[in-house]
Amino acid sequence: MALKKKTKIKKNKKKSFLGLVGRFCLLASIWGTILIGLILLWFIQDLPDLNKLQSNVRTPSITIQTLDGTVINTYGDVFDEMVRIQDLPAHVPQALMAVEDRRFYYHFGVDFLGIIRAAYQNYRAKRVVQGASTLTQQLAKDLLIRQGLFEINDRSIKRKVLDVLLAVWLEWKFSKDEILTMYLNRVYLGGGTYGIEAASQRYFNKSARELTVFEAAVIAGLMKAPTRYSPSSNPEKARERAKIVLQLMQEAGFINDAQKYFNEGMHVLESNKQETSFKYFSDWIMELIPNFINTMDRDLIVVTTLDPTMQRHADRVCLDYIADMGSKLKTSQLSLLAMSPDGAVRTMVGGQDYKKSQFNRAVSAKRQPGSSFKMFTYLAAMEEGMSPEDMIDDSPVVIGNWRPSNYTYKVQGEISLCNAFARSVNHVAIRLMQKVTPKKVIEVAHRLGITSKMEEHLSLSLGAIESTLLDLTTAFATYANQGCAVWPYGILEIRDKDGTILYRREEQQTQTVIKPEPLAKMRTLLRAVIGGGSGFRANLSPTVMGKTGTNGDKNGNRDAWFFSMREPIENDIGFQNLVVGVWTGNDTNKLMANDCSGSGLPAMVAAAFYRGPDVYAGANKPPKKAIATKAIASPPINDDKTQPKKDKLDELFDDLG
Repeated sequence: MALKKKTKIKKNKKKSFLGLVGRFCLLASIWGTILIGLILLWFIQDLPDLNKLQSNVRTPSITIQTLDGTVINTYGDVFDEMVRIQDLPAHVPQALMAVEDRRFYYHFGVDFLGIIRAAYQNYRAKRVVQGASTLTQQLAKDLLIRQGLFEINDRSIKRKVLDVLLAVWLEWKFSKDEILTMYLNRVYLGGGTYGIEAASQRYFNKSARELTVFEAAVIAGLMKAPTRYSPSSNPEKARERAKIVLQLMQEAGFINDAQKYFNEGMHVLESNKQETSFKYFSDWIMELIPNFINTMDRDLIVVTTLDPTMQRHADRVCLDYIADMGSKLKTSQLSLLAMSPDGAVRTMVGGQDYKKSQFNRAVSAKRQPGSSFKMFTYLAAMEEGMSPEDMIDDSPVVIGNWRPSNYTYKVQGEISLCNAFARSVNHVAIRLMQKVTPKKVIEVAHRLGITSKMEEHLSLSLGAIESTLLDLTTAFATYANQGCAVWPYGILEIRDKDGTILYRREEQQTQTVIKPEPLAKMRTLLRAVIGGGSGFRANLSPTVMGKTGTNGDKNGNRDAWFFSMREPIENDIGFQNLVVGVWTGNDTNKLMANDCSGSGLPAMVAAAFYRGPDVYAGANKPPKKAIATKAIASPPINDDKTQPKKDKLDELFDDLG
């Protein structure tokens, strides 16, 4: 009896213990559920509004294009029309899935098999080589970032948990095709471009509905590193990446022969590389836009004056000449501007390599114009009643300790103003400045568009101010514009993507700033520079007029300039009716060689540009004999203060081929 009682007590204790454990587990599960619910509630309250999934929080895009529709640059976040996955060729989403999530149609937003596979691969490599986030998670992450809930580089646990929760929520709320459609229209694909349609238009100038297998692989390859694999800036790397994507598509069973598609598309990117020289011009345009419209709160299309053919040719000429002659002449930069006589900028080369330096030397660099400033001094003299045939004393000028000289010119006693201008005789320019006064010359320079501050001293006659290539070329254009004032411009029209015109340039009625008589005299002088003076290397036809300029001293030159205009003539070849300005020098204070003067490299570059791409000899500069033409009756005397001796320069050209 006692034994039974003891056994019963033990059983009761056991039941009591089990009951206690059961109650504890029940309470724990209840409180655990409540706790998990509270945690989820805490996370869920930060989930974004799915109704905003179709809206894009972004910077409005600005597309810079030419009159013929060529897109030369884009700024801001570029989106295009939304395309449905049903409207795309099957290989377009397949390329993306092969790279990012080939099990997309077999998971519920989170791919546990993918997580295990990625963990194993990362363990083997002992570093992170593979991710496991699904396309749905990536869409969730994009939504969280776009709505400002997290920074783009946020790696917190809270964000990762929300990625998972939102991914599951998306899978529950939308179909797989709807999720893939949303993803394809939101994914970032380089160059400020978002969505498959915008990327297709940017990189291949066609709709995403028309993408080939190779082109789809190129765009899918951008997912890993949009800048590195951009077909615009790195076509070779884009091609290599596309080959990997095609192999992944074959492994996933989406295509049968990756090599075949690669061979079919390997030449697609050959002409796809974006000309970086266009960016100097487009950056300048971006600075101008606020002058014409009050706000940039919508997508804009800006139609410009740039001529793509001229721009490509100018860029090629500048690169070729610097490569051929830069090291021997000790110069590293070359800028070129070409504009219509009314100021429409057709070409702008702001430097030799935009990737290395975005500083626009055509617009922003202030340098001393040297003897090219004489075009204002002589104009002042012509307006005071003097003529090209007038004779003037050419003997040295001594004013205190200032003894300006000419590098090679031998004093003759008297010289005509025409010869003095053609040979750029410094002593004559100083005497003219004394005669007409510095104040008059400053008034003339300002009237023609020079905005720089100028002091009333005689050294101004030799270009002792600082100005830009844009200002000086614009001022020179006045001589080509029949004496009418010129304002440089690059924008023809600004409209939004709906076609609403926000600004359109109207034909300008400009004031005459040079009267006909002094204008005719100046054109005679400018022609003399080309026909038998310091600008003889640009003597392509009787319609070319110009002025050289060099700034430097006996130790070397800092700046070399050439300004010219070429009027149209029947049966002539190359570019006509254009005003061209060329500058060469170094960004630092490093001196160029004495042989690097306005009559040399800048004049040769202008001549090569005027000849046009059809005449320009391939990738090389024109032969020396093509520069000096039969229009020159006798070898000119090089008389600019810092002009090189002709024999030394010719020897250099001979050495260069």
